[in-house]
Amino acid sequence: MNKYEAMIIFRETLKDADWDGAVEAVRAEIKKQGGDMTSCTRLGKREFARPMQKQQGGHYGLIAFRLAGDKVAALQARLKLDEQVFRVQVVTAPVVTPMAKKDVGDGVAE
Repeated sequence: MNKYEAMIIFRETLKDADWDGAVEAVRAEIKKQGGDMTSCTRLGKREFARPMQKQQGGHYGLIAFRLAGDKVAALQARLKLDEQVFRVQVVTAPVVTPMAKKDVGDGVAE
């Protein structure tokens, strides 16, 4: 399974109380494809630079998940059918390499 991140824009008509339900629907779609969601970050409501399809803005969310590579296209197609989802962009999650620790000694000048 590969690691992916999806930037999802939900419609501006989504109520704050309905956020959890919308994310749960996305989680269910990932689960149907055989993957699992690892994290979800709510980025809040933002205005678009210009109106798109009569929408002035949307609720942004960043979802990290693991899924087989051949299932990503099917997941995107399923999410586009969801009425609450306005846009979806899926990318491969960046590899995070830990930084090497510097040897600073005990801080005493010799």
